[in-house]
Amino acid sequence: MIVLTGLPTYRLSNGFTYSPGDVIGRTKFGSLIEHRFLVGFHGEIAHSPGPGDVFQLGTMQAILAEGGVLRAIDRSLSLEETYRRFDRANMLMGVPWWNMTCHATVDFIVCPQHIVDFVERFRAA
Repeated sequence: MIVLTGLPTYRLSNGFTYSPGDVIGRTKFGSLIEHRFLVGFHGEIAHSPGPGDVFQLGTMQAILAEGGVLRAIDRSLSLEETYRRFDRANMLMGVPWWNMTCHATVDFIVCPQHIVDFVERFRAA
């Protein structure tokens, strides 16, 4: 049985490092728009690929194959935070891009828990 106690760190051949739960942005060469996605374990990602698609699982390899510049937008600081982000991402599976772009989905995923709790209390009142 394997019990995770911390986040693994992955390194790409260009030296870029990331961990599960991180939100990464990729800008293709010649493009003005950055695509954002949530990184999972073992090369999996969750993202909304574009118009006509839905929020879904994908692979880091597919994103990297198109080239471009990567940057870390919001790093996960703990395993607990990573699992919280995965739970929020699961809430979005199947949501059409037209309702939530890749930017809106990752904003929802990384929203701090205390803000989520505040909004829930406000809605319940």
